[in-house]
Amino acid sequence: MILEWPLTKEKFLTWKKVWDKEPVVEESEQSTFNDFKRFFNSRPEDDKRLKDLIAKGNYSQADIIKSYLITEYIRQTHAERARDIIEQDWSEKIKFRDTDLTVELAQICFSHNEDALALLELDKNLLCGTGIYACLPVVGIILRLADILDFDGKRTPSILFSHLYVRNPISIKEWNKHRAIEAWDISPDLIQFSAKCTHPVIESSIHEFCSMIDHELSLSNNIISTLNEFHLAKDRDLQIKLPLKVNRDKIRTKTDIKNKPIYIYKDTKFSLSKTQVIELLMGTKLYGNPEVALRELLQNSIDACLLRKAQEAKWGNLYEPKIFVKYYSEKGEDILEVIDNGTGMDEYIIDNYYSKIGSSFYKSKDFYNLKAESNAEFSPTSRFGIGILSSFMISDVLIVDTKRVYGPHKSSEPLNITVEGQESIFWIKSGKRETPGTTTRLILRKSRNPWERMTENEFIENVENVIPNPPFEINIETQLHKKKRDENSFREITSYSLKDNSWQENENIKFIEIQIDRKEIGLIGSATVAILESHNKPVKRLELNSRDVEIEGEIYTLERELKIDVNSIKESSKSITVSDDGDIRTDNSHSTLASSKSKISLHGIEIPSSLFPESWRIKNNQVKINWPFPLILIIDVCGERDLDLNSPRTEIIISEKWTDFEENLASIICEKIKESVTNDYWNSLFEIFNNSNSSDSFKRALVKLK
Repeated sequence: MILEWPLTKEKFLTWKKVWDKEPVVEESEQSTFNDFKRFFNSRPEDDKRLKDLIAKGNYSQADIIKSYLITEYIRQTHAERARDIIEQDWSEKIKFRDTDLTVELAQICFSHNEDALALLELDKNLLCGTGIYACLPVVGIILRLADILDFDGKRTPSILFSHLYVRNPISIKEWNKHRAIEAWDISPDLIQFSAKCTHPVIESSIHEFCSMIDHELSLSNNIISTLNEFHLAKDRDLQIKLPLKVNRDKIRTKTDIKNKPIYIYKDTKFSLSKTQVIELLMGTKLYGNPEVALRELLQNSIDACLLRKAQEAKWGNLYEPKIFVKYYSEKGEDILEVIDNGTGMDEYIIDNYYSKIGSSFYKSKDFYNLKAESNAEFSPTSRFGIGILSSFMISDVLIVDTKRVYGPHKSSEPLNITVEGQESIFWIKSGKRETPGTTTRLILRKSRNPWERMTENEFIENVENVIPNPPFEINIETQLHKKKRDENSFREITSYSLKDNSWQENENIKFIEIQIDRKEIGLIGSATVAILESHNKPVKRLELNSRDVEIEGEIYTLERELKIDVNSIKESSKSITVSDDGDIRTDNSHSTLASSKSKISLHGIEIPSSLFPESWRIKNNQVKINWPFPLILIIDVCGERDLDLNSPRTEIIISEKWTDFEENLASIICEKIKESVTNDYWNSLFEIFNNSNSSDSFKRALVKLK
């Protein structure tokens, strides 16, 4: 009764305000609203599904997801809520004879959502009256089993829910309509459900739920065995008997009138070949450049430090994030070491994320819960959960020392982990690290060390290229040299410094230098723009030195033309040459006076690809800027702004994030150009830009400045 606390209409409506564009929340509702909002924010995948469905006008499907999320929230919080209700409304009112059992009942209710073995921490021998004892763990077991054996339509196993998004969705309505459980038999010797299933997903869901019951029965039997030993010592016998497993003999596929099954049930799903998948992920087939291992380690450390920075700020503690990159030789072996004072890891993180390829902590509910609790305002760059494999491109041995921060001045025990190859068993033992954070040491393989032939200064420069704009101090150390890099270092790199012989000085080309300092929208950097002009006015095309020449009675036209085009200014010319035989011929030549180039980083980490790739190199879904002028661009995408990348993090993928980024960038560049010239100059330039073959994002930004 207490666990199923009444869900008021007011609470339900307050929760649903999370999906309002501009939610209006009364002060009395604020706590309830914030709790559910934090729960929802920890599930970005569901948020994305909802937005996609609503954009397509599929409101009924979106409502199913909202109902599921509210149900899941109730399921996850009802035990704690029951304890709160007991404290608020039932304090000192729950009594057996003269014994107040309020606290004990609250403990039992709260234990409902804890691990079953936590029941053993409850009082096994609670004195309730003269010669009357209560065994609280037994009450807890009965409560848990009664709840899980109530197999009704409110329970939606994850496998069934996942099918709400497939092409032929099985809706909750259909799940209830074709409810397969027809009967059940529950006794000390047998737990059996009878079902005739109309779809393999429903049948699989029932088996999945039966497996959950099996797990609970196994734990309950173990607990009862422990309790029996306790009570036999006191000359008591619990005499509680539970089946070991659910009998599934009567869970069957529904048959047609001729007694033939309407489908063939097999619990068959896609499976992966571990060896081949690891080979695919860790080899050059995915990553290409072995230097990516350093980038992956650095982005893991940066994310861990940013998360801890938010946590420590919430706890009111001073904290200065730091990372050290060390490259040195020891006992004849080259070592790469990355040290951070971030959040660190414990056994839970290692078991559930670090050791599970493709399971990224920074895409998990655990991370989003921590992010919501600490009000962290950053987008992690580690998101695929496969980056650690890149270490084995350059190393056979990975050694990690780590210690996880839990709270103000509270942390886990230190751990030392040694992994000898990507298929190695993790050798975990007690560590010696004294403060939270992680140290990762790679013993580099001679044949695959990408820095082996570099000087120490070249190694430092290589690291600087990987982290052009770190959000805090990063120290780079070799055996003889040390260098620091932080967010101020990015100011030293300007677009003008990237000019080379591909950007030629010309009296008809105007260069405009632009500083981009819009941290509030996640864009900082610089740009150099080239504009073609004649007599101090912008032009799209300019003819120079055009004249006719008569040779031996024949007229030849000599021409030279400059033209501003997509991402470039080009020169074409027509000349005449005389061969050794005295033949006269006309030659056409073409050259580029300025061509767009870029350096881009995401949250301080380099993305090693151009925003202006050649057409023959561009891949499906890869981004490309098409603007009606050439520019040199150095840009860091920071703060809450994000971009979608491919798995090796080497290319930006076309998405709404990219479209928004390009439009914002184009708006800043065009606005700065406008501020640098006269109104007449801008009006002429606007017409050239507007009539050009440029991207839609650029044109949307341009129109706003008219």
